[in-house]
Amino acid sequence: MMVTPLVGDLMARVKPSRQMVVRFMAAMGEKDTIVHHPELIESLVAAGRDPIASATALDEHRALLSPLGFRSSMRVQPDDLRSLTAPTLVIWGDHDPTGTAEVAQRATSLIPNARLEVLPAGHVPWLGHAERVAVLLSEFVRSVDEG
Repeated sequence: MMVTPLVGDLMARVKPSRQMVVRFMAAMGEKDTIVHHPELIESLVAAGRDPIASATALDEHRALLSPLGFRSSMRVQPDDLRSLTAPTLVIWGDHDPTGTAEVAQRATSLIPNARLEVLPAGHVPWLGHAERVAVLLSEFVRSVDEG
């Protein structure tokens, strides 16, 4: 709805509340996690009330999405993934609403020198698993430096 002309403009004018942020994060698979981060909820509320941040978020959504879904020019194609040359670590939440772990596995398998780690999370796995993600990133960076 955010990318629909007029409707999105009206929605962008709505000033978010704590409850709206929690509902949004619940839709992203992070309902049980976000409530443990009240400071993040407050920062998301503040960002949603900032007219420049709101306009930027709306522009970003409209660049990626149309009312019918992802814009075809924004879709990553298999050949795009196959052409990546940098070592890649993909960290995915097992209940990410943007795609299943199987989708992440298929995409990761196309990337040369890539590894997938699936965590029990939604779209923001580092939020509820900060220590695990930090370890994964540290190990990954060390392995790239050594390799």
